[in-house]
Amino acid sequence: MKRFWLFMAILLSVGMVLGACAPVPAAPAGPTPAPSPETAFAGPVKVGMMTVMTGPAASVGMEQRNWAKLAVDQFNEAGGVGGIKVEMVEGDTEFDPAKAVLVAEKMAADSHIYGLVGPESSQNCAATAEIFEEAGLVHISPSCTKPDLSEQGYKTFFRVVPRDDVQGPADAIFIVRDLGAKSVYIVDDQSVYSVGLAEQVEKKLRELGVTQITRESISQKDSDFSALITRIQAEAPDVLFLPLQLASQGAQIAKQMQELGVEVQIVGTDGLFSPPDFIAGAEGTTEGAYVSQFAPDVHYIPEAEPVWKAYEEQYGEFGAYGPPTYEAMSVLLDAIKRAYEKDGEVTRENVLREVRATKDRPGILGFNLTFDEKGDPVGASFYIFKVVGDHFELVKKVEME
Repeated sequence: MKRFWLFMAILLSVGMVLGACAPVPAAPAGPTPAPSPETAFAGPVKVGMMTVMTGPAASVGMEQRNWAKLAVDQFNEAGGVGGIKVEMVEGDTEFDPAKAVLVAEKMAADSHIYGLVGPESSQNCAATAEIFEEAGLVHISPSCTKPDLSEQGYKTFFRVVPRDDVQGPADAIFIVRDLGAKSVYIVDDQSVYSVGLAEQVEKKLRELGVTQITRESISQKDSDFSALITRIQAEAPDVLFLPLQLASQGAQIAKQMQELGVEVQIVGTDGLFSPPDFIAGAEGTTEGAYVSQFAPDVHYIPEAEPVWKAYEEQYGEFGAYGPPTYEAMSVLLDAIKRAYEKDGEVTRENVLREVRATKDRPGILGFNLTFDEKGDPVGASFYIFKVVGDHFELVKKVEME
């Protein structure tokens, strides 16, 4: 009997083990249940803003920062991302590629940052592009114009302004056909942006028949230009072309030219488009100077009126660097919202997908934005302004041939 009951106990144990290993019947087919509140996407959602906020170019960078903040604030007031408010994380590049790399690495490491606007300069875009590419983090520059930034095959780089190989020829055409220049003195500041633009202008000037061209370089640390101006005086050019990044240097050159009695027509580029630095800082000596800019004066664009009025009410007057930053941030925020609405979550991958899908989007820059396969804006133009009194007055929109 003892052996019988021992045998039965063994059978019972084996049955229990086999029962535990039996497959669980599949759940009946049907719709996937909605995620529970514990698993639904709840944020946080962050965007980055990289620009120069200290140093000699800070006035331009802070204008960009303020316009980006305005875009984020308005987006949050309209409901944000499914009720989640977006946080803007700021990074000061100090106009230095080494500092920009540190900022980029920090932003790339924050998994809640799904995209960013910036950097502000071509040298900083070049220094940080690989970091963002490896992180799959979309970045939209409001002011990087070096052509080959979009020729490297990067999938995460976009910009809302045209390239130097559009601006350079446009400036050269204006110098020759509108100003009738036969001789041009070109001074760059050795930065990636400045040298590239100087080369584009020189190339186009020669194509247009200008043979008397002098090239010279300064450093962004220079403040005394008297020796340079003496050499310019000896050449007696019709136009002094200044593709500089620091408007304060352009103002100082103009002041010292007046002190030394040198009269030459100044033509500059977007780095000089700073009313406080290039106009007020020059104390009247830049009167009549021309400056090309990659964005229009939005005061003359009807669709932009509510936006610039909101900006002036909160922050005061502005130049031409702010509106492209607002445009870039608005594009990014719209992409984040579409990604959430389509997928129920926000990831770097789906935000990149939606930025790339931006097509014929109305904005405040006077054209509907579409990105081409390289991340460049289709249909963007350059504008020529003239210093008149205390402001820049629009002269013409330059259409490429």
